[in-house]
Amino acid sequence: MSGFRGGYLGKILRIDLTRKKHLTQPLPPELAYNYIGGYGVGGRILYDEVPPWVGAFDPQNLLIFATGPVNGTPTPVAGRHSVVSKSPLTGFFGDANAGGFWGAELKAAGYDLVVITGRAPKPTYVFIRDGEVRFGDASPYWGMDARASDRSLKRDLGDAKIQVSNIGQAGENLVRFAGILTDEANRIAGRCGLGAVMGFMKLKAVAVRGEGKVPIAHPEELRKISGEVIKFVKEDKNVQMFSKGGTPLYFGPLWQLGDTPGFNYTAKQLNPEGLSWPGGYDAILSGTRSCYLCPIGCRRISTVKEGAYSFEPNVEGPEYETVSMLGSNCGVTDAKAVAKANDLCNLFGLDTISTGGTIAFAMECFEKGLLTKEDTDGVDLRFGNAEAMIKMIEKIAFRDGFGDILAEGSRRAAKIIGKGAEEYAIQVKGVELAAHDPRVFQGGGPHYACAITGGRHTEGITIDWEILGRPRDSLGLPKPTDSPEGKGVAAKVIEDWTAFISSAGWCWFADINAAYMVEENFVKTFNAVTGLNLTLKDALLAGERIINIRKAFNVKHGATRADDKLPKRLLEEKGRTGKVVDLSKTLDEYYEARGWDKNTSKPTKETLIKLGLTDVAKEIWG
Repeated sequence: MSGFRGGYLGKILRIDLTRKKHLTQPLPPELAYNYIGGYGVGGRILYDEVPPWVGAFDPQNLLIFATGPVNGTPTPVAGRHSVVSKSPLTGFFGDANAGGFWGAELKAAGYDLVVITGRAPKPTYVFIRDGEVRFGDASPYWGMDARASDRSLKRDLGDAKIQVSNIGQAGENLVRFAGILTDEANRIAGRCGLGAVMGFMKLKAVAVRGEGKVPIAHPEELRKISGEVIKFVKEDKNVQMFSKGGTPLYFGPLWQLGDTPGFNYTAKQLNPEGLSWPGGYDAILSGTRSCYLCPIGCRRISTVKEGAYSFEPNVEGPEYETVSMLGSNCGVTDAKAVAKANDLCNLFGLDTISTGGTIAFAMECFEKGLLTKEDTDGVDLRFGNAEAMIKMIEKIAFRDGFGDILAEGSRRAAKIIGKGAEEYAIQVKGVELAAHDPRVFQGGGPHYACAITGGRHTEGITIDWEILGRPRDSLGLPKPTDSPEGKGVAAKVIEDWTAFISSAGWCWFADINAAYMVEENFVKTFNAVTGLNLTLKDALLAGERIINIRKAFNVKHGATRADDKLPKRLLEEKGRTGKVVDLSKTLDEYYEARGWDKNTSKPTKETLIKLGLTDVAKEIWG
């Protein structure tokens, strides 16, 4: 605990699966304060300890479960933890983020981070309870879906309050976009394929349970700010509407704006009513839930009792990204079918964004004659065929037949298929694009092209400022105009801010739904928890440092300027609003704002030294 007043427990748990050994190390205060937590601290550890010759499927790779200082405290809307590793989908930096209760429980069990390496000789689980660590035989659970293994592990360990992070069959089968599930397979750290890293390690689950408390530096100040946030959430009509509609609330409006993708990011139209809320989504919505101490409660509970798309009642989803990627992007407009597909992805442990993007890619290849039924095991893989989509999800999870090719992700699958299939793979750095079309908001161009982990929206897209009218005055952003000018700078600033709040442990929706009213309130809350005295400028600088250490990992592992690119479709084919992405000004503007070399995309020596990364500057520049 030395050096910390609040928020941090000051402990890292190290686990070697090969030798079944563990040890506890102190979390250095300078590491925590410079990189905040989550994928910031995890990113620095990954940079320092995973050399470029180590692949994602290698015992020397690390799998890092990382919390932030606000996790496990009374801070509202702060139930997110991160998982960090080298990505099997990209070969570069990988991270994923999940809500629920697991992160808070890890803090209660006594740790800020768990750093795992090695490879178990047989399926294994790790149980962490109040500072004690136990290795268990996971052979009885191997082959189970993520929900069944979560429940079975709790039952066998004799405590229903245990929180479990585990994988389904997709992770076991090394599907490159497999995720890590929590909350009985209702929450997922989905992106970048880190569930496959867990599967390679033969690690079925990490279970945690604790009775500890996270220290708070200024509890009265935290109580005051938290009360103001909760009061605002309960009274603000926009936040309350989000509480009722959750992320599916965005589907209809964003479809009308042209932001939501359809038919593999083409301009083809469909009727969004069947997927919208209010609308067709009402037929499956049966309730709501919250993550740890969240007053918003945006989690969707879904039920389909009868018919071909029925599933276990009162499970969660689908969220906006899933409705878009497994719905409209695959040409499917039946909310019940999408809910079934979502539940299968949760059971098997698949990232719904990459799953939808990869299946939509295959559907376009099928319709254009690059694939036939002989290639797809007899599956009529056309847009709008919900049964075919659902069948392909299962085939991907078990690497069955054509599913074995799609399990590699759209970039690798396109190379296997050939015949120009690469043109239809809508991905960046191997990660399928999230359900927000950058042809509608120009700041999305440089963001997606340069995002450290590929086609991610949660690294900080500009749409809430650029299109939805969210003021960003305190971040120094003016009101947006129709011109691409200034959008590269805006992308940089919003990414820095997002890196800070995500690494601290807040949910992204605390920010974009303005639950904290203004950005300064996040910093005040952070200071109340930790006892530090950060300013908003300090928070942005920390976010910038986090972005750059993750970027430096990519550079060290072979990334070049050529990796900062978008799919040709987005640059040349007009979307539903008749626009394309214009990178002619925004990309160079972004590099200049970032302090990255425009020819190599490497952070310059001056930038790295300014951020206190002198050692990194020497390593990547010599």
